Formats: sequence, structure tokens, C-alpha cells
Amino acid sequence: MSPPVALRATLVRLGFLAGRLLPIRPRVVLATGHGARITGNLAWIRDGVRSTRPDVDVVELAFWPGSGWRQLARAAIHALRSGFHLATARLFVVDDYFFPMYVIRPRRGTTFVQVWHACGAFKKFGYSVLDAGFGADEEYARSIAMHTNYDLCLVSADRFAPFYAEAFGAPREWFTARLGIPRTDLFFDDERQALVAAEVRRRYAIPDRRRVILYAPTFRGERITVARDPTDLDLGALRDALGDDHVVLFRSHPFVGARPAADPALAGFVIDVSDHPEMNDLMLVSDVLVTDYSSAVYEFALLGRPMAFFAPDHAAYDAERGFYLDYPADLPGPMFISSAELAAYLRAAVFDLERVRRFAAESFDVADGSATRRFLDKVVAPAIGRTGPDEKGRARPP
Repeated sequence: MSPPVALRATLVRLGFLAGRLLPIRPRVVLATGHGARITGNLAWIRDGVRSTRPDVDVVELAFWPGSGWRQLARAAIHALRSGFHLATARLFVVDDYFFPMYVIRPRRGTTFVQVWHACGAFKKFGYSVLDAGFGADEEYARSIAMHTNYDLCLVSADRFAPFYAEAFGAPREWFTARLGIPRTDLFFDDERQALVAAEVRRRYAIPDRRRVILYAPTFRGERITVARDPTDLDLGALRDALGDDHVVLFRSHPFVGARPAADPALAGFVIDVSDHPEMNDLMLVSDVLVTDYSSAVYEFALLGRPMAFFAPDHAAYDAERGFYLDYPADLPGPMFISSAELAAYLRAAVFDLERVRRFAAESFDVADGSATRRFLDKVVAPAIGRTGPDEKGRARPP
């Protein structure tokens, strides 16, 4: 274990030891280790708990990794706080890799849940990419028991569970698709959709009567702290081909920090929406999704709208990172390697929506607008209201 990792683990354990001096509290902690704020599933769970159980204390832990002395101080505080809450909260929910959860021994009477930040199973991660450029190395995996201590993990369909079990190095029985994915509830609430879509259009001054293309590529780079956008797509070629009746919403991956200044020549055609925290909100105003390797395709499929994939580097990406699906055969839309071909496809607007519907049906076992309610009923309520731990000393959702 490297000195920085060892120090971080020590701080987590110190916070945990301090928390063990106190009784476990009926508290829900929602934590992410890769964002400045909680979003997606965690935000839906937070809002659900606050609206149905105002008596329950909800704590949000959000941390964005970075560099510099101030960031080191924040990281130390985050490690101590995380350890403390892991020891004292009855329910602790994470949506990604969360280091503090893997360096402690869970206390009796607590429940740890992984809701993940993506549906389906697209790009490989975790133990599936050990020693790859993006993944952890064998030495790190030997020193840190990644993705351990979960009592329950959500997946969008049971057929994806083996992939997650491989990535987490976890038993198959940890995973369930029966509850659904909380943040997909948006796609089944017409009133909320209308309000959210209107706000997005107002915020970004999206012109009426134009086809809206959401361009949302995933990041490149071996670490999230050096993530960058791909630069292969010629947005100028899209502008020339699509004319004045299209607009592109460009959504950089949240891991990408500094980006080049926008090209003034694209003003009015390309709108940067990268500062919007919720990808699903942007989907509501989009007629077509263009991406490369983003798991956003699973949720966009629930809208039944067309998708296209621009991936000139797919062979290199596959060799470096790899996929759980057959790329591009399993995609819900065609793949392109040139900007001109993509532009022609978007201009023609001849889309195979049946392909999208099949993809959605295969990707979600349960998608009906009630996933958050089921999570509250089947996970939050038992965790907060239990009378004792299970036979192994850990409280487990039914």
C-alpha cells in the first residue's frame, strides 16, 4: 500500500473508531467519491426520504478528487467524516467506487448499499480491468479490498448482474433488479418532465422548432483527474450539413475539468450544457443522442428516441478498456467513424426506433416510475426501523 493510500485509510479508520464510541443512529448517509454534489440515484433517494420520512436525518457526503494543499486538507476531512458516518449511520448508500467503505470492518446493525451511477453494463470497470490503463493495478487490488462490504447492489436488469459481480469481485446474490433504478422515475412522470424540460430550455435558451442533438461523449484518459474530451468529431461539418434547423447540446463528461474555449464560429449551433448536473434532464429536450461509449444510452432508450455512435477510436478503446457488450453489434443505433457520415445520417433522419425499443426492453427488468418508492419501502424503511442485525451481524434489506 502506497504512503498516500495508507494515510487515507488511517484517517478513515480513525473517524470510524471515533464513531464506534457512539450508538448507531437512524440516519441515511448518501455518499459519492467522484462528484462535487450528489446527483442521480442519490438525489432521488434523498428527496424521497425527505418527503416521506422528515423525521429521518439525511447526510450528504460529496467529494471531488483533485490536487493541491487545500484539496489534500479537504480529502483528509472527507476521510475522517466518512469513517465516522460509516460507523454511526444505519444506512449508508454510495453510487460509485467509495474508498472509505473498503478499509473498515462494518459495524453490527448497519447496512451498506451500492446503487451505482450507470444503468446497464457498457464499459468494463473494477476487477474487470485490473492492470489496464484505466484500471487499478494488482498491487493496489491486493492492498485494498475494492467493492467489498456491500449488502445490496442495484442493477437495471438481472442479465447484467454477472458483469457487476465480476467487476466487484462479489457474489451474485448481492445484486437485484427487482427494485428498479430510482432516477429512471423521471421518465414516467409527465408533469415533472414538462417542468424540467421547460427549465432546461429556458436556462440554455434553446431555440424552438429545431431538432435538438445531445452530444455526450465519455472521457478519455487513464485517471479521472486528467480526464479530457475526445476531439475527433468535426462540429463545423455538422453545422454545415445540418443548417439552421438543428442545434447541438454539448455535454462534456463530468470528470473533465478544463476545456478549450468554445469556437465562436459555432455560436448559435452548439450550446455548452456541461454545467448541468443531471444528464437525464437534458435528455428530455433532446431528439437524438450522439455518444461513443456512454451508459446514458440505457436511459435514453426509455424515451424511445434515436441514437447514433461516433467512435473512430473504438478498436483502441476496446483494446484498452473493453466492453461488456458486443460493440457495435449490440448498440441501439449505428456507429460512425467519420463526421461526414454522421452528419448525413442525422440530416436524413431515417431512424430504426424498433431497435431502440428492443434495447430498452432488454436493459430494464423494472421501469415504471416507482423505483424510488420501492427503495424507500424495501431498503430505507427496514434499515431505519429494524430491531436488530441478521445472523451474520449485519443488517440486510429483505
